Amino acid sequence: MKRVIVLAGALLFLIGCGRQVKYNPAEWVTYAEQTDFQKTPRYEQTVDYCRRLADASPMVTYTSFGTSPQGRELPLLIVDRDGLDTPDKIRQKGRVVMFVEACIHSGEPDGKDAGLIFIRDMVLGGENQELLDKVSLLFCPIFNVDGHENFGAINRINQNGPDELGTRYTAQLLNLNRDFMKADAPETRAWLKLFSSWLPELFIDVHVTDGADFQYVSTYDLDDFGTLMAPAINDWTANVYEKYLNEMMASDGFPLLPYFEYYNQDRPEDGISRVFFDPRYSESYGAMRNRPSLLIENHIYKPYRQRVECTIAYIRNSMKILAENTETLKDAVRKSDEYVASAEFRSKPYVLNFQITDEVKKDVVFLAWGRDTTISDLSGAMWVRHNYNKPINTPTFIKMGVKPTYTVMIPEYYILMPERGDIAEILALHGVAMSRLDAPVEMEVETYRYTGGDFSRRQSEGRITVNARYTSQKEKLTAPAGSYVIDMNQPAAPAAVWALEPGAPGSLTYWGFFNSNVQASNEFWIRKAYMEEKGREMLAKDPSLKAEFEQKMKDKAFAANPNAILTFFYDIVKAQSEQNNDLHPAWRLMTRNR
Repeated sequence: MKRVIVLAGALLFLIGCGRQVKYNPAEWVTYAEQTDFQKTPRYEQTVDYCRRLADASPMVTYTSFGTSPQGRELPLLIVDRDGLDTPDKIRQKGRVVMFVEACIHSGEPDGKDAGLIFIRDMVLGGENQELLDKVSLLFCPIFNVDGHENFGAINRINQNGPDELGTRYTAQLLNLNRDFMKADAPETRAWLKLFSSWLPELFIDVHVTDGADFQYVSTYDLDDFGTLMAPAINDWTANVYEKYLNEMMASDGFPLLPYFEYYNQDRPEDGISRVFFDPRYSESYGAMRNRPSLLIENHIYKPYRQRVECTIAYIRNSMKILAENTETLKDAVRKSDEYVASAEFRSKPYVLNFQITDEVKKDVVFLAWGRDTTISDLSGAMWVRHNYNKPINTPTFIKMGVKPTYTVMIPEYYILMPERGDIAEILALHGVAMSRLDAPVEMEVETYRYTGGDFSRRQSEGRITVNARYTSQKEKLTAPAGSYVIDMNQPAAPAAVWALEPGAPGSLTYWGFFNSNVQASNEFWIRKAYMEEKGREMLAKDPSLKAEFEQKMKDKAFAANPNAILTFFYDIVKAQSEQNNDLHPAWRLMTRNR
């Protein structure tokens, strides 16, 4: 039914879907708007506004998807044309789901205020409400709820508003945007359950930059390099979503540029490079799960009102693109999920790391400011100051080439040892399906054996990270009863690869989950002098060992060295007594005949 807005005094009546909602705009001004975008609401104010929206509109459901360490609900709004609140019911209507997340770093609240205004104007004011015919919206206004309430004026002092805001870290001093693979934080674990149950067709995470100065109100990142996402959804992301998003945002007065690094600081004319993030970060995690995922990086020096307005445009235009391309998006998602669960996917090297090169370049005009470089009379350093009255459009290029630097062949199965239920729990959060062995099974597998590693000298996210060293080999081993069997014929297969491959950036090995294997304990405490007795016993029982020993005794230097002789037997006994402490507990089974 067509929606009509009827003005009646100071009240608006929104008529649509057989429902009528009384709407007094004066009662729905957000706190950011009330303060002329000088302030942003606290947690309780935000949740109260979300609950009011749900009470006022049958299209809005307020719920929580978890609880923080300090006991706060993780708030979630579900906006659906028919008030549906489950993924199955919504998709039965043929709709796709867009998930917008704000305040993962709670000192970056742009998405929170943008989402509240956008949803209010949609469900109560009738703006863009036709988009709900094809798209339903999930909105998390505050992800880092505890850090959000660590409110203060000194947080992010270089950011242009609002006056007071939260912090980057959670109450447990974790950065949620490093936690998507390891899932240490209870907030992350709740988020992963939510994401796996909904698998939204588009995920948007709203941030604010920390550094470079330029004309753009916002930059963005999409992992459409052709490495993380399957071809069908990668093509849709690059050729539909990214293409139209850039066109529509520019039309709205917000020209965009991909999130970048300078070749030379503050010299865009020398070239810039796109940035690769591994799946410990939000947008790459979503891409690894075969879903287009947009990182919004609004400009830290732009006024807060302008950043919020830009974020509203992102949300509106993204919903429009999804609504106008629903069927091609659903088709791309279906093909991509089928592809990563196929033998074809496993037949090709899987890229886990790469370099961005200048072998492929894209010419762009960079929207810069004039700049003056002087020697600081305060520090004596080179000091770059930007002239905001002198915008400069600088021809340059973006480095776009991709050169793989680390690949693996994906196994048919991973066999995870039964004692590592903690790892199985994390994999389950990532949507990875597993079964268990009923009885021991002997099998030929590829294994990793750790030979040591370089451990971090400082903690990172509360963990001692490690760059592990290891060997790879084929071995015939017996998997115990209860071992977890991960059949890689499933859409969540990439999550298992990124978690279990020791060399993957941000893997569970890197985060220290297997440090006791990397630096294996040794339970061999026998004195070497005992080999006087054990050596004679070994020679008497093993003719081949006796022949080997007699051959070594022909070496006069060896024969004249008692320590070398005892060490010969000692090393054999020690090797036989090892308990596979250096063995990575996820084995790779490369064939389907097990």
